[in-house]
Amino acid sequence: MIRWLLIGLSGLAVLLFFYQSIRNHNYVNGNDLTSYFNSSRWFFEGANPYTAEVRRFIYPLFLLIVCYPLSLLQNGFAQKALAAGLWSLLAWFAFFRTILASWNSLYGPRRAVVRLRENLFPLALIVFILHPFLQDEFLNGQVNLVMVGSLAGFYFALQKDRQFLAALFLSVAAAIKIGPGLCLLFVLVTGHYRVVFYFVGLMFLWVIALPYLINDQSLAYYGYYLDTVVPHVAASDFEHGFKQYSLLSTVSYALDLHWPPLAKMGAVCLIALGLAAPILRLGRSAGRDLTPGTGLIAFAALMPVIPLTFPMSEAHHQLILLLPVVLIIDYWKNLKGLPGAFFKDRLSIVFLASLLLLHIGHAVKDIPFRFLGLAVLYAGMIALLRQRVTRPVRKSDL
Repeated sequence: MIRWLLIGLSGLAVLLFFYQSIRNHNYVNGNDLTSYFNSSRWFFEGANPYTAEVRRFIYPLFLLIVCYPLSLLQNGFAQKALAAGLWSLLAWFAFFRTILASWNSLYGPRRAVVRLRENLFPLALIVFILHPFLQDEFLNGQVNLVMVGSLAGFYFALQKDRQFLAALFLSVAAAIKIGPGLCLLFVLVTGHYRVVFYFVGLMFLWVIALPYLINDQSLAYYGYYLDTVVPHVAASDFEHGFKQYSLLSTVSYALDLHWPPLAKMGAVCLIALGLAAPILRLGRSAGRDLTPGTGLIAFAALMPVIPLTFPMSEAHHQLILLLPVVLIIDYWKNLKGLPGAFFKDRLSIVFLASLLLLHIGHAVKDIPFRFLGLAVLYAGMIALLRQRVTRPVRKSDL
């Protein structure tokens, strides 16, 4: 009964979030999606999208090119509803496609309808765990699920040795928000080094060449972006207490540390490399024995590294944890035959603690619970990876 209640509530939540996205986009001041669409039109009309006084655009210009077709649908309620609805459909497609591809990697390929029918409860559990973050994503018309879907596409293309496609997916994610570019380090595990060259070329195309072809003032806009927008984002550790949950932001606020912009950027790079290093080392240690399931764990372990490294503060940013949540539920499923294992298994408790901390932190932002939740999840994913690398392979890993 409880299982079917959770499934029903999760289905209603999906529909509610879809409605909320359309409703908020039609408000007078709109939401983040409104900002994307307005900034897109300004850019195509020859104006600087980074100078808006309200809901200033803070990402590379590529997202404005992606948004442009929908930005033309802004005349009246019906057109805005259609634009927000299509955007939400794209987000939900990325969400469900990522989950289905992960299950196929873990359990073997099946038709999508069959896979969903067999895993309705795990799917509902994913929606339940990510509920506040999903709600924030759709209330604001954000782009995080599209970015997460692109990251998943990168991993699964690598798994099939389709290196250009992998670079294409990763370049789209990194051109939307810079942080996902960190996942390029994963080629050190798989050895697909051609991806690096494809990625660099595609990033130049998306971030520099295409914007310049559309608006020849784009390089000047990037100058303003680097001089004004980036320093403001990078220097905001002290504006909202522990709202930002990166390692550097948390420590800087707690110890009242002020960083020059260049020093802070250098520290961010060192933290990213330091946090990624044990994951890459464990992944490489598996060598030719790196199965699809183990590879997915190694890649998913990089996901908490991104918010622990880069300055993020909103609930929707935590949707980067979709792949780890899928793997946590898979881990719990494999414990269900053991009496009391859910609360006796140490790793199970670690995962439960991390998710509870993230949810408590969503409600109490003046205490660094979210940072602690991400740190515990990071440690748990490394422990899971080490467990999988050092023990015999299950049939479901093959």
